[in-house]
Formats: sequence, structure tokens, C-alpha cells
Amino acid sequence: MKPETIKFNKHNVRNTKTGIKARVHYSLDNRYDKKKCVTLYAKSCLEPLSAVISDGYINNTDLQSDYFENGRVVLFENHPLYLAARERAEG
Repeated sequence: MKPETIKFNKHNVRNTKTGIKARVHYSLDNRYDKKKCVTLYAKSCLEPLSAVISDGYINNTDLQSDYFENGRVVLFENHPLYLAARERAEG
């Protein structure tokens, strides 16, 4: 995924090629192993975050127990989108 196709905004992330937008909130360096990362959390389970950033998308929804999780994407320092996401999360 090319960094120039993803636009990180204050309240959403958008794929500029497809126009798909997902409302998110950001979290910095929230891992127990202290690895630097930016985590983008979808604001609801209906947000198309996986359509905007597919690699690294995590969703542990369990349909059998009616547990619905909002998806998230974790970007580490070696990811091409990391710097742009970190800049937006800090600003």
C-alpha cells in the first residue's frame, strides 16, 4: 500500500484512490512490550477500516457470542504508513 494513497485526518482515515473513509481515533505506543506503534481504532463496528488499510487490520468479533469489536490497525515503525499516522496522532 502506497503512503500517498492514504490520508490521515483528525477524525478519519481515507483512501484517496477509492474515496472510502473510516472514522477513527488514534493511540500511541500502547503496547505492553513497549514497541513504538500507532494504533487506529474504528469508532464503530460499521466503519470500513479494513477497506482503507487492509494490512495489519485486526478484528476479534465473535458472532457466536454476540461480541462485536470495533476493528483496529496497528502500525509499527517499519510500516510505510507509520510516519504519516504518527504525525497526525501527535498533532
